[in-house]
Amino acid sequence: MYRLRLNGEQAKLVAETLRIIAVAEFGFFGYTAGLERHDWWLMAASLLSFTLIEYAAVLILGDRTS
Repeated sequence: MYRLRLNGEQAKLVAETLRIIAVAEFGFFGYTAGLERHDWWLMAASLLSFTLIEYAAVLILGDRTS
């Protein structure tokens, strides 16, 4: 398995960028799907992708502490 070789500051930057992307994705797709169009499947897919992106950010940061 390929492992990223990031120092602590790089890992923090990548993780924070992923978190910003996750919030923007959920804010745009989740809001438009849930409140404007009442498309609950798209909102659930948006929530799933938000969770997966956040998990990736946690993995990147967790890799620094081990």
